[in-house]
Amino acid sequence: MTKTTLAIIGSCVTREAFITRNNPEYKDSYEVGALSWQTSLVSFMSAPVVPAMARAIVPSARMNENNTSTMTRDLEKTDRAEIEALKPDYLVFDLYADVRYGIAQLLDSYITNNSNGFRKTDYYTAGKGFTTLHMMGDTEAYMQIMKDALDAFFAWTKEHLPHTRIVMHAFHYTSYYREGGVDLNFIKSHGDTSRDNVYRRLLQENGKYDELYSYIQEKFAPLTIDNRDKSYYGDAEHPYGRTPWHFGRPFFTDFMADLDRIVLEDKTGAAEPEHKPSATLAQ
Repeated sequence: MTKTTLAIIGSCVTREAFITRNNPEYKDSYEVGALSWQTSLVSFMSAPVVPAMARAIVPSARMNENNTSTMTRDLEKTDRAEIEALKPDYLVFDLYADVRYGIAQLLDSYITNNSNGFRKTDYYTAGKGFTTLHMMGDTEAYMQIMKDALDAFFAWTKEHLPHTRIVMHAFHYTSYYREGGVDLNFIKSHGDTSRDNVYRRLLQENGKYDELYSYIQEKFAPLTIDNRDKSYYGDAEHPYGRTPWHFGRPFFTDFMADLDRIVLEDKTGAAEPEHKPSATLAQ
């Protein structure tokens, strides 16, 4: 059986649906052929950072091989060409990096202000040669940049991926995690006021996601996997930490069930033509 090919622009909230821990049999049906990892759509659609400046942004000892590779790709903007060459059946994107990380502007280019990469460099610590913006603190300016990037993104998919189905993954951070069969709220679960305030700020970002999802649906109407009306727990034993965006397995099994339905509708002829609006999947 021919597998369905996928490209992903996003983060663990999407990528971890395609690991055997969460969906053991996904490889029977899907092949993830290109991954733009932890890259904001603003950065994805930006011009490459000029070589002399990019060479000055040197990985630090605090960055592992994956962090370094991710930052290098983000600076050089190699991901678009890889996705164009793949011509996947589906391109799935999420907005985690845009809302959670924000962006940095270097001359006429934007990069993802990634806490696992750029923010760990000496270049970032020096604080010169760039400016940063975050969705929460610079909402008006960021939203205009984001809207311009979305216009460019959907124009790019129409021109270079005319037969690829575009799927937006709409999600919310969770407010609780499960440990030892017990559900514990991120806020007040540790009795640590400083951490409570951090989680409150994080959960406020859900409102920014909602603004973006509504704008994208209204203007571009991509296929959408949307389970925001359901409650999902965070994974207390997640290998990269207990956070509101590291979900337990049910989040990913529901995502996969929704994607399976999209693919089945397409294969049985129920799908609509490329780049024509399709109904949101929500449960």
